[in-house]
Amino acid sequence: MATRKKPQTPPGLKGAAYEVWLAGLGAFNLAGEEGGKIFKALVDRGRDQNETNKAWFSDLSERAETFREDAKEALGKVTSPIEEGLSAAMQRLGVPTRDEIVTLTHRVEALTRHVTKAAKEPRPKAAAKPKPKPRPRTRKAEPKAQGAGV
Repeated sequence: MATRKKPQTPPGLKGAAYEVWLAGLGAFNLAGEEGGKIFKALVDRGRDQNETNKAWFSDLSERAETFREDAKEALGKVTSPIEEGLSAAMQRLGVPTRDEIVTLTHRVEALTRHVTKAAKEPRPKAAAKPKPKPRPRTRKAEPKAQGAGV
């Protein structure tokens, strides 16, 4: 049987592989050391960005509130004359106001309670009418006799 020969490693390949291995270990070590520094730098940058975002959001909120107040004021300027004109027209037509309707509703409710309460109470019996007293009898005058003096 023939024996096989092991392939020969080219000269310098062993040394190059070993150097690659060492470079990998060095990269791993460097990443460990520098990774902590990089992580801390990222945290600091994130903190700075967060503060910037808070300031930006606060400014944006203030501007939005200003816009909201301006919009309310403008809406009031537009709706107020319309409401006043409508109210005056309704008053001329005799349409009752909300306050008048509420007052009337309360009065009707009170009257309804009073009537309901009165309906539940027993009615007192009417007193019998007193019998009229008999009239005294008067005698009728007797008719005069005729023919006695003729």
